[in-house]
Amino acid sequence: MTVHQSQRLQTLDGLRAVSITLVFMSHIGFGHLFPGGLGVTIFFFISGFIITKLMLAEWDASGRVSIRNFYVRRLFRLTPALLVFVLISLTLMAVVGEHPPWEEVASVFFYFANYYGIYSSFSGELIKQPLAITWSLAVEEHFYFVFPVLFMAFVSLPKRFLSLIAAILLAMLAWRIYLVLAIGLDHLPHYRIYTATDTRADSILYGVALSLVFARYPDFAQQLSRTRIFFLGVFLLVLTLAIRSEEFRESLRYSIQGLALFCMFPTLVYGKNRVSSFLQWPPVVYLGRISYSLYLYHWLVTHSVAHFLPELGTLASIALISLLSLVLSHLSYRYIEQTFQNLGRKLMV
Repeated sequence: MTVHQSQRLQTLDGLRAVSITLVFMSHIGFGHLFPGGLGVTIFFFISGFIITKLMLAEWDASGRVSIRNFYVRRLFRLTPALLVFVLISLTLMAVVGEHPPWEEVASVFFYFANYYGIYSSFSGELIKQPLAITWSLAVEEHFYFVFPVLFMAFVSLPKRFLSLIAAILLAMLAWRIYLVLAIGLDHLPHYRIYTATDTRADSILYGVALSLVFARYPDFAQQLSRTRIFFLGVFLLVLTLAIRSEEFRESLRYSIQGLALFCMFPTLVYGKNRVSSFLQWPPVVYLGRISYSLYLYHWLVTHSVAHFLPELGTLASIALISLLSLVLSHLSYRYIEQTFQNLGRKLMV
């Protein structure tokens, strides 16, 4: 790996750090200042971008992509840390006398937690619904059940691949608009649009599209790296945060945010500027690397502190939540994520 490639990967870790910071700050009580939903959307975009980048690199190097290795990587990347998180969550819930039904636990490991949360309800009143945080993992896994097949079918036909992606993006936008305008938000289950795969997976697909553009259309990618394109993306992103209409937020917002990130990522990831330098700062990069475990644990820690230490002051509570979340995430990343990812690499040899 070249130094330049390493810097690009560090920048993506830095963007993950931005994402988890938005989610974390939103969930500890600052949702009016930090858009946690945007943090999740950025996570989705990064995931699509990186997965496609890696698969394209494998295809270009060998003329094939190992679907087996693809799923082995996903399994060893996600499942061990998730298993430990669920065991800790269930233990804490048992301590306070709460026992989730088996189908709730199954929804986490079989990746239908998002639809379970929409059409049922996660357990946890004393420690608020710790397993509900796994909804976004379900969205990603649903996408990656299908994506390798599409990739193998269209990787040698980049124009058709991008045309297909554009058609899916438009179809998902039309589906959200139909749900909002024809069905009505008052007649939909809470969080139906926000957490369902059929209405949110396009955030991943925008990242896929950008990765394809950079790999197959370098001249167009160069145009996207212009400063004015970056600021167009900034404008679109701010617009999605400024418009507070629920009808807009549940229909157009995710598509406009996808376009905004499509415009901003080239400068952030491939450019040389102060923002990119900040994203490559080692503490920020490390925060991005532990972001998966931090995403899992911060919600559990937040509501465990609220239950077990209800008299703790606001500042002390925030400090304790931050410390415990970071410590648990570091331990999870160091001793679970890295250990099993290394094991997965050995199995792929």
